[in-house]
Amino acid sequence: MNQRKVGAILSYLSIGIHSIIGFIYVPMLLMFLSKEQYGLYQLVGSLVAYLAVMDFGLANTTVRYYSQLLAKKDTIGQENLLATMLRVYTGIAVAIMIVAIILLYILLPFYTKTLSPIEIVTAKYVYWIMIFNLMIVIPGHIFVAIIQSHEKFVFLKSVNILNVIAQPILVFIVLHFETSIVALVVVQTICNIMMFSANAYYSIFKLNANFHLHKWDNKFVKEVLIFSFFVFLPSIISLAYWKTGQVILGAVIGTVSVAIYSIAIQFSSAFMSLSTAVSGVFLPKVSSITAKTDDMTEINNIFIKTGRLQFLLLSLVFCGFIIYGKQFIIFWVGSSFLDAYLYALLLMAGLFVCLIQSVGISVLQAKNKHYFRSKVYFILGIFNILASIPMAKKYGALGCAITTTFCLFLGQTVIMNIYYNKIGIKILDFFKQIFSMAIPIFVVFIIGLSIEKIFYTSSFFFYLSKILLFVLIFILLTWNFAFNQYEKDLIRKPINSIYRRFRS
Repeated sequence: MNQRKVGAILSYLSIGIHSIIGFIYVPMLLMFLSKEQYGLYQLVGSLVAYLAVMDFGLANTTVRYYSQLLAKKDTIGQENLLATMLRVYTGIAVAIMIVAIILLYILLPFYTKTLSPIEIVTAKYVYWIMIFNLMIVIPGHIFVAIIQSHEKFVFLKSVNILNVIAQPILVFIVLHFETSIVALVVVQTICNIMMFSANAYYSIFKLNANFHLHKWDNKFVKEVLIFSFFVFLPSIISLAYWKTGQVILGAVIGTVSVAIYSIAIQFSSAFMSLSTAVSGVFLPKVSSITAKTDDMTEINNIFIKTGRLQFLLLSLVFCGFIIYGKQFIIFWVGSSFLDAYLYALLLMAGLFVCLIQSVGISVLQAKNKHYFRSKVYFILGIFNILASIPMAKKYGALGCAITTTFCLFLGQTVIMNIYYNKIGIKILDFFKQIFSMAIPIFVVFIIGLSIEKIFYTSSFFFYLSKILLFVLIFILLTWNFAFNQYEKDLIRKPINSIYRRFRS
């Protein structure tokens, strides 16, 4: 089995391990840390996240150019590229340190009213350890890029999986002896140093990567930075939606609200990740269609097909969260985090339509019209930051959730649907298809809600049993009253194929 196939298997394994450990990690931390400490950890992490994107997407850029040079067997070009990128990364690391110093002294006065003197001191320690962490992680991207370019995915994914498993184990051991977020980030930094060392050793001694500057090419560096900027831009815009809330809440309310809001963000992030399972594979196909013809008939078919599939999946999760989300939060992190239920529900509702239309992003990219979406996302991201401050002062974390939901709905649902219609996507036909599926799903929702109200229990076993029953009812009713022939065949064919192989 080749590197790509094994790497793909390890990627799926890594996603599974990430999900399981992510589920265990938060309650484990809350077992050792107070809500205030956890909120402080999330607050500082949100601040540092703005600096973490200062790698400007250079890892992907390095892979692109280094792979081309490997294909050409241009040894001098490879050495020159790596030496150039190493200097660029070093410059970024220095820039991060300078910006970190400025950012700390600009923002610190805003937190003196909401954080205690001890929390301020702790935050400073955590902040600088996280910055040191970045100084390791960001230059380390060059070694990851080298390994990716050589397609040594087994080593790369194996190291990543080991890090994902080892980190919580070490955190658990250390927090037994030293219960502090400083100890927590020190362990994370040590793990990153070990991963950096492993990747660097493999790149230099196994893949014979050489860093030798033959010439400094200003034109090439400019080209690289411009390419990287458009890779990096979506990341910085995304922070305006998913990290700004914690930063603002820490300044106007305190660390407890940050802790609760961060739980809501985790739910909405998991909800977002579900949409990529269907739409992520469609960019090559959509690009191929647009290259051959301007006719939108086939693209509209893809848009509706994927939208229906995503609607089924996301409706199951969204309806399930409405019914069972409160009790899940109680079982997972405790009743003191119950406010996160409403915040997560708002954010998931704001995301819902754009997630079932996520293949639209592939259509925009294929037709080279994605700049419009970036502009809309950027403008509303700035508005989200500005509006969240007064809303947080008046309504706390609820104000941040309402503001972000409004911006997501206005931009990704209202404005983008108008634009999709303008470029030839039949939005009315799309929503007719979606509404035709909504009635049986609403019936399932009412049944599930009724069962939960009548048979409410604090038993975890019966709680899981009700969820399984809800999923079973959802499958049965949607299969008979919502699924079309195409969707049924998507499930039937793989099952029949497996059955035939098993029989033979």
